[in-house]
Amino acid sequence: MTITNGYCSLAELKERLWPIGVVDAQYDTLLDQVATAVSRLIDGYCGRRFYAVTETNYFTRTTPYVALVEDLLTVTTLKTDADGDRTYESTWAATDYDLEPYNAARLSPARPYTRIVTAPNGVYTFPNVRKGIEIAGSWGFSATTPPVVKEACLLQCVRLFMRKDAPFGVTGSAEMGHLSVIPKLDPDVKLLLDPFKKIGL
Repeated sequence: MTITNGYCSLAELKERLWPIGVVDAQYDTLLDQVATAVSRLIDGYCGRRFYAVTETNYFTRTTPYVALVEDLLTVTTLKTDADGDRTYESTWAATDYDLEPYNAARLSPARPYTRIVTAPNGVYTFPNVRKGIEIAGSWGFSATTPPVVKEACLLQCVRLFMRKDAPFGVTGSAEMGHLSVIPKLDPDVKLLLDPFKKIGL
């Protein structure tokens, strides 16, 4: 298999595991699987994804002037349904709304937009209809993996790959005076990822 929407590459993971260099490809399939699994683990832990997907999503307004949205990178079209028939008759122009936070794309790392507000001179307001807003665009926390997320992925990948040497989740030995149970998630990984966890919409 190949890594799907992974937060590290096979080459990066192999370099972390074997920094002096290795040409043997015997673990490539396993490492691909580990990197994909850990990337999805990060998605689940943070409640968001760190790659871009083009899709159409639907929302209900918060007020006539504000709609909270999930991680939004760019808008292709924004449409609203005024009468609840799920036909989105009104197509908004880019001048009808603003994306917030305004400077999200310039932050380090770049952040997604999480609110859409009506522009002062816009034509429309958000209708008081459930699922009244249709947005087609690019979604995700970022189009490229933030360095902190990449590092967390590499750390957890190495840990999961080495898990094969501790099949019962225990490392060390009683005879050597050291015995420890592997925790669910590496503490350093949690430290890196906690600032990216989604609190709620």
